[in-house]
This record gives sequence, C-alpha cells and structure tokens, in this order.
Amino acid sequence: MKWLFTLVFSFLSLGICAQQKNNHTIKIYLEDAERGRNIDDAKVTLEGFEIPVIIGQYDKKGKFYYFDKIPTGYNTIMAYHKKYNEKGFQNLEGLPGELKLRLYDPLNVSYEYQSNTYEESKQDIFVEDPYKIAIFSNDQEDYNLFKDYLYNELNKLKLDIEVVNPYLESDKDKNSPYPFGNNHFLEQKEPYPKIKTFNLRTTDDFILPLIGGYSTEEYYYGDDRRYKITAKEVAFYFRKKNGAKFKRFNDPILKKIRLIKRINTASLIYLKYMYESTNKKKHYKNKYTNKLDEQNQFTRIDSSKIFFYNNFLNLKAMMIPTQDRFGMRLGSYYPVTNEFLIQYKSNILNEQNHVDNKNVSGLKCAKGLIEVEPSTGLGILDQYENLSKCLGQKF
Repeated sequence: MKWLFTLVFSFLSLGICAQQKNNHTIKIYLEDAERGRNIDDAKVTLEGFEIPVIIGQYDKKGKFYYFDKIPTGYNTIMAYHKKYNEKGFQNLEGLPGELKLRLYDPLNVSYEYQSNTYEESKQDIFVEDPYKIAIFSNDQEDYNLFKDYLYNELNKLKLDIEVVNPYLESDKDKNSPYPFGNNHFLEQKEPYPKIKTFNLRTTDDFILPLIGGYSTEEYYYGDDRRYKITAKEVAFYFRKKNGAKFKRFNDPILKKIRLIKRINTASLIYLKYMYESTNKKKHYKNKYTNKLDEQNQFTRIDSSKIFFYNNFLNLKAMMIPTQDRFGMRLGSYYPVTNEFLIQYKSNILNEQNHVDNKNVSGLKCAKGLIEVEPSTGLGILDQYENLSKCLGQKF
C-alpha cells in the first residue's frame, strides 16, 4: 500500500507542477503580417515608465511568449525583431491574459484600423520614422516669437535633443537619395533661422518644413499663394543628440516635452504606396520603391537628421486622401516626401465622432486604451489598432 500511496502522490505532484508551469499571467503570440507565420525569435519585453525592462520567455510547444508575473507599474508589452517593425500594446487598466501582435516589414507597414476608403482590396503602405518628433504651435501665429518661446522652454528642461531641419540636411548631404536643392540653401546657417518676412516671392532663400507634408520651397513653386504661412504651419523637428530612436511607449523625453504649454506634438510616418489585392495576390502600384529598398539607399544617410523615406517621384501614381483622418494630417498636392504627422492626443476616443456609444462590450474592452500616456511615441498607432479591434470598427 505504501508504494501505491507514493505513486499516487507522485502523479498528483506532477499534475500540480504542470499546472503551475502552464499558469502564465500573459501569453503573447507574434505573427508575420505578410505571410501569417509564427515568429519565434523575437525579443518580447514587459515595460513601464523608467523601470527596468523584463524579457519574456518563449514556449516552443505552445508557440507563444509569456510572463508569469506582472509587477506593479508594468503596463506595456513590446516586441522587437531586426527584420520587423517594433510593435507594442499598452493598457493603463492592466494587461490581458492573451495578446496577438502582427509584425510588418519596416519598409512596408500597414495599420488594421484604417478605414477602407476605396475598396476592401486596397491598402495604404507606410514607413515609420522613430527618430524624429515634430512640434508646432497651437495658438501663436508669429514664427519668430514661437521659435524663441519653444527654444527657451526646451532649454529649461535640459533634454538631450537638438533641432533638425530634414529638408536642409537633405539639401547639403551628398549621400541623400533625394537632395532637395543640391546645396541650394547654403546661405541658411541655422535649421530654423530668424525670418523677417514670409514673402512668398523670396521663400527660396530658406527652406522650412510645413505640417501639411511639404516645405516652404514646394509651397513657393506650387504657386499656392492664397494662404499666409504662420507658426501654426511650420513643423519644428527634433532628434535625440545620439541619433537614437524615440521609444514607442514610455519615453521620458516625450513626457517632459508635452508638459510645455501652447504646443502640439506629433510622431512621423511616410506614405510609401498603396497596393491592390486581387484573388489574394498583391499588385504593387509603385514599383520604384521596391527598387530603392533593394539598393539599400537608406543605409547611407543619417535617418535621425534626414527624412528616412522619400516617395515624391511617384506622386501621380498615388491616391492620397486629402482630409484629416484619425489624427493624421494628410497632405499633398506637390511632389514631396508626404510625411504624415500623427498628432498626439491624450484621449483618442474623442477623435471619433462616429463611435457607437451603445457598444457596451466594445467600450468595456477599450477601457484603459482610450487614455494615452504623454510618454507615448509611435505607439499611439498601436493604440488606434487596439481600440479599433475592441470596438469592431475601422476609422
């Protein structure tokens, strides 16, 4: 009988151990968005604001990453892989028990929350730029006054960032794939010089980025003289002094910057092209972008200073929405970089006036996603996707 008791006890112990082993607090599945394959060699982390990162383990049999405990202060899951774009999930109310993240080729990123404005078979393709942030005025129209105010406020914070004018840097960098003027603006000694007047007849004396997705040079040559350029239209770009990326979530520099009053901040992505899918086969509209990718053009430039991706050669082939949609400032009537500024909003649900407020389960699921931390960078795009999934709506 003793041996029988021992055997039963052993089986019970094994069962309890197996149950404890599989009792993970959260499981994370990673999928290649293009091929639908499982990704088993990524780095998945549990993160919070200014606390040490915890690296997750991988379950080969279950094909998921996991964490057995979520300590206080940890509210973000991040996935990193050298072949894919960064992807994350943040919920201030607590993380779910299971999570699925779809990772894209960094030069071919799509967002599932986007409304199908044309047809179900068509999809916009973007390239993200984690190296820069844009700042612009929300009330001051005088360019020189706003510049002085912004620089003074940033100096008070003593941050390791510096102002950068991507158009000017591209103009003077011989390695840039698309120099904008081939040293045309040599007389411009500062990224954002003091300017006496924005007389459009003389705007080729300097070049400044505008929030609409083009520069003062395109504004001038486009002969679009119906509007006066003010500080509200100028985008002041900043990069980290060491050329590092801004974090997708929990970036302390972004959080401090957003304490400054009277400014708007935005992260940056580029519209690369749009594909049309027929019978599950993708027909790429802008073939030249694939050629540029293959030539590895963009490894020769400092991506923290110059716009990482240009697509201005193919403007005619692009179908670009003209209205602002879901926080995106879309723009572009001229052959330019077509950068989209993804404006930071503390409450992203307020952006959507067509959300079904009767969707109780969806709104319950969205709790904790709606409020966006001031330390959020490109992760706001992930939050848009997560909110869209909860509500069962595209925006």
